[in-house]
Amino acid sequence: MTDLYGRRSLLRGALAVAGASALPLSSMAQGNSQQVLRLGYIGPGKKPANATGWALRQGHLLRELAPLGFKDVVTRNFPNGPDLNEAFLSGALDVGIYGDTPAVVARSRGLESQLIGFDVVGMNVWLLTPRNGVRSVKELGGKSIGVARGSYMHRYVLGLLKEHGLQKSVKVIHMFPRDGEAALDQGSIAAFAAQIDVGPLLASRGYPVIDQAEQHPTLRGTSVIVASGKLLAATPGLPAAWTRARRTALQEIRADSEAYYAFHAEVSGFPLEVVKVSHPLSQLPDVAYPPEGLALLDEVKKFLLAENLVSRDFALSQWRAPEA
Repeated sequence: MTDLYGRRSLLRGALAVAGASALPLSSMAQGNSQQVLRLGYIGPGKKPANATGWALRQGHLLRELAPLGFKDVVTRNFPNGPDLNEAFLSGALDVGIYGDTPAVVARSRGLESQLIGFDVVGMNVWLLTPRNGVRSVKELGGKSIGVARGSYMHRYVLGLLKEHGLQKSVKVIHMFPRDGEAALDQGSIAAFAAQIDVGPLLASRGYPVIDQAEQHPTLRGTSVIVASGKLLAATPGLPAAWTRARRTALQEIRADSEAYYAFHAEVSGFPLEVVKVSHPLSQLPDVAYPPEGLALLDEVKKFLLAENLVSRDFALSQWRAPEA
């Protein structure tokens, strides 16, 4: 079998330089005093969710950003982290919210960005099989797993296979979440590693779950908020403003969780009960740099270095933007 879908080249795709950008240059780049902040996020949803999404919907984010010269926030969704990294590299984004693994890969490979906070800490992954497929991780030897390349789910898969000594006997195939159910239904893969929302949805449709990231605490994921170095040099007050907007949003979310979950289901397009299972409010941090989030981020970095998926180490303390 292949060595985990060519592990050294798998995550390098995270930094393939993009061609023409689908987003216009920001007004800041054009030298205007009124800036438009360009925000990228992962998923099929119409708008971002979690605390940042609620802060954007309720106007908290723009209210905090306005004193810094921003008149609007435009959003764009991406199918995965490597694609979002490409947009960052091409200068098409100011801020990105995405999984820890592609963010760490990008930083290690020289993307001039800074971490300004965490959106989610402790994200689960669901490893599902066809309805008549294998019933344990050990039975995956000689078979294939589908997972989105360069994602936090991908790191979970590699870590899980290493735990079970299956690195050389399992083929890891790049597969977008939208294609997972068809592949399971057809039996073209032995398992699919699904992220939040998709995992519980497929489980509700009868696909067995044989493992979850929550059973392996260091393999859980985080969603980080990263800003371009150019933006922060021009507006050093942005990290603190973002944190204040999230904090206000979290107060409202916890005061009326049903209203929040209805919003999350609306923008994500997933059923309400699936959203509730995937997004416990305990995973939304109140502070910019929660200790658990930083510990998980350090685990990501150590894993990628140990597996030679990145070659350059960096200090998380230097990646973090200063707190006001």
